[in-house]
Amino acid sequence: MVKLKSSVKSTRKSVLNKTIDFFTKSTYHAYLVGGYVRDTALGITPLDIDIVVEGDAIKAGRDLKKVLKGDLHTYREFGTASLVVHDQHLDLVSARVEKYPQPAKLPHVYPSTINEDLNRRDFTINAMAMSIARENFGEIFDPFDGLGDIKRGIIRVLHRNSFIDDPTRIFRALRYKNRFGFRLEKTTRQLMQEAVQKKLVRRLSGKRLLSEIRLVFEEPAYGLVIRDLSEFGIFKLRKKDHDTITKLLDMGFYYYLSVVDLHTLPLSTQEQRYVRSFRPFWKIVGNLEKASKFSTFYRILEPLPREIIDCIKQVRANLKLKVDFYKKSKKRKRFVTGNDLKSMGYKGEKRFKKVLNNMWYMQLDGKIKTRKEALAYVEKIK
Repeated sequence: MVKLKSSVKSTRKSVLNKTIDFFTKSTYHAYLVGGYVRDTALGITPLDIDIVVEGDAIKAGRDLKKVLKGDLHTYREFGTASLVVHDQHLDLVSARVEKYPQPAKLPHVYPSTINEDLNRRDFTINAMAMSIARENFGEIFDPFDGLGDIKRGIIRVLHRNSFIDDPTRIFRALRYKNRFGFRLEKTTRQLMQEAVQKKLVRRLSGKRLLSEIRLVFEEPAYGLVIRDLSEFGIFKLRKKDHDTITKLLDMGFYYYLSVVDLHTLPLSTQEQRYVRSFRPFWKIVGNLEKASKFSTFYRILEPLPREIIDCIKQVRANLKLKVDFYKKSKKRKRFVTGNDLKSMGYKGEKRFKKVLNNMWYMQLDGKIKTRKEALAYVEKIK
């Protein structure tokens, strides 16, 4: 096991500084791990703090809370604790080994040492730890040459069955590749392709799969990640769809779900509506481009959520006037109301709706220009 002196420095009086101070004065054997060490080596300011404790991480979390205050959440079944202090997240995990009962299933977890804990991780660049224990503070444990792979700019798995045990690592590998501008190591690429050919991603639960896709769209380079997912044959995209997604910003996530073959994701009711509305998106755009009557603009756009309507202008600037007309028409007062029809003796819900809609469309198209004209027309057709 390689041990290198760390160049990581903590900011005075920061949450990290207080955390390190706590562990160096305690009897816990604790280590900063994974993303913290990786990002520091890359010269990137780490966002969250991940700590592995050889022993009881939940007990360590409770003791640390007495110093830092904040909100503590514990998960006994996983041996983990999360502490939030002034928007800073600290995750404490008991050192563990994992055994996968089946491909794509969550593992069984058992206590271990830091050496075994690093051995279970996904990629070499995440399999590093920095001691914050009293006796060897500041030493980096790098058993798989993660620092070397950072210098070489490569993503390398630790084990041949890595993607088989946990297919979510496919998404993670592509996120890291594009976030850091790295490349996939040759064997790692081959192992990923084998896992894709076995369709292991499809074995993931809807919840886990949705979580991974959300993480992809949180990446600044998400356009490159979804391109890689397509090229690996995971979720294939046409160039037109790829270009559309990158234009739609936050709504691009829902457009993506509408064009890939996924039907079991645990989306909210509103999110399901977005995805359904995007499925006929280009047909709607085509119809709107052909439309020449104001009432037709309204009929095309009325069933859609406001957010989807805004997306039309983002992909077709020439439709801005038609979309803007629809939005303005929503604020216009109708010449004829339901109360008007009642007072004239109209009956039947279906007829009410039909007459009101027809009068509104005639108003939009300028065929009826005043309320007096509208009421006269309604009386005439009664």
